[in-house]
Amino acid sequence: MKKAANRLRKSTVGSNSNARLTVDFDEVMQWIDAARLRATSVVNTTLIELYWTIGQYISRKTDEDGWGKGTVENLAEAIKKRYPTQRGYSPQNLWRMRQFYETYRHRPKVATLLRELSWTHNLLILSKSKRAEEREFYLQMACEQKWSSRELERQFAGALFERVVLTPTKLSAPLREIHPDAATVFKDSYLVKFLDRPLPHSIGNART
Repeated sequence: MKKAANRLRKSTVGSNSNARLTVDFDEVMQWIDAARLRATSVVNTTLIELYWTIGQYISRKTDEDGWGKGTVENLAEAIKKRYPTQRGYSPQNLWRMRQFYETYRHRPKVATLLRELSWTHNLLILSKSKRAEEREFYLQMACEQKWSSRELERQFAGALFERVVLTPTKLSAPLREIHPDAATVFKDSYLVKFLDRPLPHSIGNART
């Protein structure tokens, strides 16, 4: 009887000890997870800044030195030979980097948003948006809502920008009579509130 009680006591003590260790282990796991997230963020930021710099370089070369399709294809081939395991430097993607730079080079306030999103996110917004306000809308929403690229595609398919920003505000008949431009004012006010947010850092400071 005493032996059974001792075994039960040891088992209970062991269980309590394991439970405490598990809690301690969980804290360490949280540190590891947080560090991995930070590392992923740093890698993504570095990649976006690299693509921006390459796009800036190609843009300058096409303007100043007449670079065309053949030269960019040669560049892609040279990168492939030097870095055979690296992906993402096809001629098509190099031209997208140029488009990426030229689209945002005069809009420094979105620079932080560009770096917070993956290249896939940026390409989706770049290719599917029809105007600057729409691009900024989806950049802001994707960052704030932590959308996956699949969710971002779903929002484009559902025309979120058109529904939220472009659809005329429903106003009462008397208000429309007194202020015929009220819907436009409301829409513009929304855009200012949503888009005109100061962002501290500019990717546009990159130099080749």
